[in-house]
Amino acid sequence: MRLFEQYNEALRRTEDVSITQLNRILDASFNRLIRRTRVQIRTPRPAVDRNLSLLQEFRELVPAFRPDRVDSYDRVLRSLMRSAQGNGIAVARDLTEIVRPGRPRIDVSIPLDATVAAAAQAKGYLRRHGETFATTATETVAQAIAEGRPTDDLVNDLRLRLGVVKSRADVIARTESLRAYNSASNSYYAAQGIDTVMWYATTDDRACPICSARAGRLYKRAGANAPIHPRCRCYLAPWDPEIANIDPGYASLPESHRAEVSAVAPEPVNLNKAAVFEQFAPQPLDT
Repeated sequence: MRLFEQYNEALRRTEDVSITQLNRILDASFNRLIRRTRVQIRTPRPAVDRNLSLLQEFRELVPAFRPDRVDSYDRVLRSLMRSAQGNGIAVARDLTEIVRPGRPRIDVSIPLDATVAAAAQAKGYLRRHGETFATTATETVAQAIAEGRPTDDLVNDLRLRLGVVKSRADVIARTESLRAYNSASNSYYAAQGIDTVMWYATTDDRACPICSARAGRLYKRAGANAPIHPRCRCYLAPWDPEIANIDPGYASLPESHRAEVSAVAPEPVNLNKAAVFEQFAPQPLDT
């Protein structure tokens, strides 16, 4: 699975760039909000009116999704999703050619609407954290004014709140890009008539107990989805049962992968005792 790791690393580099861009956008928006906050603090008005005005302004940190308008967040996230989808198609094509050599390639493209929808979903998750920032930031300002604290101290407190939003943006970008990555691969497998996939977990310390328990397991393509948790790096690779019936080396790949992951990952969890969030997880075909 070195091929998958190569594509995964390429995607991670794209994610790094996108996250840097998102952080710059968040910083620029935050600086605008701070300028407005200083004006609001200096303007004599009832506390309730001031707090409502600040809440509305703080909500501009991450604007709500509007289909009729494309802002800087939309552009960054759409670019990331397009890259993830492109890599997903490419790795699925290359892996399928290894599994089914000699078969003709099928051109599969992801509709623009799917890219827009994936970006909108990612922005929606980020927007939720922006709403939390707006609420907590407003409360922080109100408390600082009541206590008579210096404005610079207030700004430092707000910047800490911004740091939380940035960390969430990192998680959202990496998780949603993997979702787009696997979704694009799934589209290619469907076009190729591949109905079974093998769960591939990264063979290093990134493999958590949840993922390591699935490593090497075989699933129905239509019922398996990755990622399954924030920052999950798992991938669903194509599997051909007919080849497994005639090629012992190929048939041993799932077991070999499980051994690789278990050698570096934490103790696997028992799939028969699923956690609450796993109650509707697909059941492997090889249990």
